Amino acid sequence: CSQARSRRRLSAVGPQTSSAAAAVMAPRTMPRKAAAPAATKRETQAAAAAPAAKKQKVDPACRGIIEAIEQATDLPEACRKMLLACIPKAFATPNGQRHETQSSMVAMVGEVINEVTSKLEEAAVAEREKVVDIEGRKTQLESALKDAEEQLVAATEEVGTKTAAFAEAATATDAAKAARQEKQEMQRTGDLAMVTSRVEKIALETVMSANLSVIIEGQSDDAAQHYNELLPFLQGGVDESLMSALPSSCGKKAAERGSFDTMVLEQIGTLFKDKLAALAKAVDEAAPAAEERAADVAAAQAALEAASAAQQAAADALNGSKGAEQGAAAAARAAKDALSAREPEYASATTACDDKATVLENFKLYNVASFELLRDRAAVEASSIAVSGGA
Repeated sequence: CSQARSRRRLSAVGPQTSSAAAAVMAPRTMPRKAAAPAATKRETQAAAAAPAAKKQKVDPACRGIIEAIEQATDLPEACRKMLLACIPKAFATPNGQRHETQSSMVAMVGEVINEVTSKLEEAAVAEREKVVDIEGRKTQLESALKDAEEQLVAATEEVGTKTAAFAEAATATDAAKAARQEKQEMQRTGDLAMVTSRVEKIALETVMSANLSVIIEGQSDDAAQHYNELLPFLQGGVDESLMSALPSSCGKKAAERGSFDTMVLEQIGTLFKDKLAALAKAVDEAAPAAEERAADVAAAQAALEAASAAQQAAADALNGSKGAEQGAAAAARAAKDALSAREPEYASATTACDDKATVLENFKLYNVASFELLRDRAAVEASSIAVSGGA
């Protein structure tokens, strides 16, 4: 490295050469004059009381070089002190008029400044690489957040779609319930006459087998009770003379009956048979319409069950979409938190990178520029600067 070369060159110069370099770069001295007489005590006291001489001003350009050398912390202290001591005289001499030792010192200072510049550049590059790395991770986090937010939007839209589907399914279920209720009411009213006829037919068949047949056989001792069971079916449509003779005919046993009693019982039997046939006919004629109404009710029930199943499926889908939305929202929050957690690191790295870049830029604009200015300065420039420095 250049600083190593500078150290080797400074070591090669050695103490004696360094002293010689300092002597060469020192201003030329005038020939000695005769020794002055020794100062008196009063003169000595006056000299001590006199104000100290003003410190010689340092060229601002030289100050930039000195500050640059002071930043070369890798240099041995002795080397740095020697360079700092030689800088004012070496750079005060114009380019082209420098002794070999002065030129060597200028070259070594240049190498040291180049090394400092390289270190500052390396530091700036390292900080920039940190920023690039953090920016890469930040970009990934931003991409993850964007994806999570897009998924959340999609999940929210899906919830809206599923909500609408559930509402539609609920409406369909309500309509199916209403349709089934309507069909059931139509069945109830439509089947009323047929059901009544069927009930009457069954009751009549029961009376005919359990009561009328016993009366006609004429063997029962409880004929009056059987007769009372027949009365509800004899209301209306029976001749009065027949109704008046019926209790007596029913109360007699078969051996006690005359032809009139037999005729009365035969007519009652015929009446019951005709009525039973009419009821059976009414039931049979009403059966097709009743079956159709029953089929309508069954279809309405099936439609209701299907609508209810669809509504349940829509509810399950809605609940699933809500769960997905909650998961997407949690993922979006996590992605946002992860990105926010990186912001301080990114801000710190960016600040450090900017600081290193600023230090490097200022070093080049001031320290390096000062070195290049004095390194290449011509004799006229150096003369004017020397005059202003001695003012």
